[in-house]
Amino acid sequence: PASVITYLNTYWMAHQHMWAIYARADRNIFQESDTNMLTEAWHHMLKGYFGDGKRNRRMDHLIHTLTVDAMQYFKARHQRQLAGIEGHNLEQAARLEVNKRA
Repeated sequence: PASVITYLNTYWMAHQHMWAIYARADRNIFQESDTNMLTEAWHHMLKGYFGDGKRNRRMDHLIHTLTVDAMQYFKARHQRQLAGIEGHNLEQAARLEVNKRA
């Protein structure tokens, strides 16, 4: 129907830069994430990795987890990033490597 074509042209085709993959090709994961994906990923890590998969924890345990366990983990991760072993730069390097092969 003509109304569907009008709708698509008005609300989708005019805003391709917001959804089309070709317009988002050079963005990193932080720029690509316009949803709560990173928050959900952190929550999953908090509960799964730091919380041993348990559903509920007392507030004092959560504070301890955030201030001790998570801090140690992220400090070590930062050191790995500085050494070039892990991190944002590796994502970009992998993307460049894939583009070279293409």
